Amino acid sequence: MGYEIEMSLDLRKHKSVTKIIDGVIEIGENNECERHYQFSECDGEVRHLKRKAQIIVFCFEDEKFTNMTNFLQSIIRRYKKSINIESIYETSKHNLIYASSFYMTIMEKDQKDDYKTRRANRSFSETDYFILRDILKKNY
Repeated sequence: MGYEIEMSLDLRKHKSVTKIIDGVIEIGENNECERHYQFSECDGEVRHLKRKAQIIVFCFEDEKFTNMTNFLQSIIRRYKKSINIESIYETSKHNLIYASSFYMTIMEKDQKDDYKTRRANRSFSETDYFILRDILKKNY
């Protein structure tokens, strides 16, 4: 058990998609991610796609927390404009630490309400803080 980081890359906006994906995977492997996988996601009608993205999910074990935060910092520093961090999930506690605005639109209502309540009450652990500070810097 540990953390899952879901990222997306908009395939319509970038020409060198494989170069970006290979770079992100290399950073993950250099930071000792347990495993990673990817899949494609499309939304909309055939001729009018609203979203066409490649989703990459990285899994880190609890013991590799420092490696995971280094991974996030490297991704944000290197691919700030290319990669969107969609969600960060703590699997052992079934806890959604971070959800992007797009990710919030696809969540179930009760999950969304629970997440919004946690954010409003600022009920984050110390480890959550280390994760969120890097992501929130990315958005500014």
